[in-house]
Amino acid sequence: MSEYEIGYGKPPRHSQFKKGVCANPSGRPKRRDIEIGNIVGSFLSAEAQYREKGRTRKTSRLELAIKRHVAAALNGDVGSAAMLLKMRAQAIRLGDVGPMIIRIEGALPPMRYEVDAEQGP
Repeated sequence: MSEYEIGYGKPPRHSQFKKGVCANPSGRPKRRDIEIGNIVGSFLSAEAQYREKGRTRKTSRLELAIKRHVAAALNGDVGSAAMLLKMRAQAIRLGDVGPMIIRIEGALPPMRYEVDAEQGP
């Protein structure tokens, strides 16, 4: 029997893979699908710092974005106001929010309808 040289790429015979035995019986794990909704949700729920009235405060990035839309809408940005109303409609559709009253300055007064109980609406 010839002398077996041990070195780089030549492990000792007793520690080499045995014939018929799989080195990795479970195989490579399957790759998980990336769920974009989870990624966006985790990004928006991460905390961010901001300054308000000279104090540093922490809140979620989503709440901070909504605060900026509210501030812009109060300064007359129609696009921000429309975005807030769309977010509100989405929240109502999902059942996340209670009632909200919006008073529009310079609008007509609300009309009141009286319904006779016998006739119905």
